[in-house]
Amino acid sequence: MSVFKILACDIKEGIIKNKRFLIVPFLGVLECMYAHLNIILYKEYNGLKNSPSFLDLIAEVFHGCDPIAKNPDPNVKIVMPYLWFAVFAFAIFISFDYMHNDLTQFGIQILSRTGKRIKWWISKCCWCVLSGIYFYILFILSVLGFCALNGYEIRYTDNPEIINMLADRSFMYIYNGINKISIINFICILLSPLLVICTLSIIQMTLCLSMKPMYSYLVITGIIIAGILSDSALAFSRLGMVTFSMDFFEDGYDKVRGMIICISLIMVSVLAGTVYFKKYDILPDKE
Repeated sequence: MSVFKILACDIKEGIIKNKRFLIVPFLGVLECMYAHLNIILYKEYNGLKNSPSFLDLIAEVFHGCDPIAKNPDPNVKIVMPYLWFAVFAFAIFISFDYMHNDLTQFGIQILSRTGKRIKWWISKCCWCVLSGIYFYILFILSVLGFCALNGYEIRYTDNPEIINMLADRSFMYIYNGINKISIINFICILLSPLLVICTLSIIQMTLCLSMKPMYSYLVITGIIIAGILSDSALAFSRLGMVTFSMDFFEDGYDKVRGMIICISLIMVSVLAGTVYFKKYDILPDKE
């Protein structure tokens, strides 16, 4: 059996038939409603009249927070970004147990037909990335739908007035702001959360080779929280806080370094899984 046939099966069973994806549009609308209220409040406070754009809404949805562990003033309370956390936590939860369930059930039959375990593992890695992309597409479509119903500019605009207003909310960083939203800025803001989702997903799936899915999910949850607590380069989930980058703050998160870390972790996870899976005991759990 070829990699493409295994992947087609994974897409059908792990994406198309996965009913957890039905919750994504509701999550997207909930995130948009909260972000929309914030945008309205900040616009009124700052006296801005122009209409916000799709990118402004995305920036608010993925705003995040200052690193809580580095708060220099104990009298200042940094609000936990619960909804930001919910996006990434749910993106991983949607398919966190598919690979393990497949390996202990129908996947054993496929492994016996393929002859080479590498085909099965490559298929799972491709499926994992596609699952993250599918989640993000559904999420972005729900954001676009919300924008269309609430008067947001959906087309590309290089006006940074509102996004500068939304980004300038830090107690510990020096704000620079941007004069113009370039195409590169637009692409980075739009795709940075997707890269974080794909990285977390592939790490979680690789961890499932050596531990139960729930344990690996808890590890990934810890990685997401690390981005809330710290601004270390290794806390790569902070790349998903799109307005806390060096584009907006003098000492913000280096998005280029974060992207390199994410891509490197994806490659290391795939290679580590390939090596480990060669010696993996494929007999089903007795539990």
